[in-house]
Amino acid sequence: MKYVIVMSALLLSGCASAPIKLLQPEYKVVTPPDSLYDCPIEKKFPNSEKLTNEQVGKLILKLQKNNLTCKNSLDNIHSFMNQAKETVEKK
Repeated sequence: MKYVIVMSALLLSGCASAPIKLLQPEYKVVTPPDSLYDCPIEKKFPNSEKLTNEQVGKLILKLQKNNLTCKNSLDNIHSFMNQAKETVEKK
């Protein structure tokens, strides 16, 4: 009887389909390069009580330039991340 059980198990295993291959997801971390992180800041402000109109104007222009540089950097990071997302989704 044991011989029949072993033989039937061997015969049934030969009828099984090919083993199923499981796909493992690939995870990739995409980070923008450090060169895209460019947000200059004004660390020290002059004494506001002693500023002339010309100095106030120069300070405002400098802050506006820093703001524009930072905005451009953030736009570049946003574009980089969108491109990385599109590349990953195509695969």
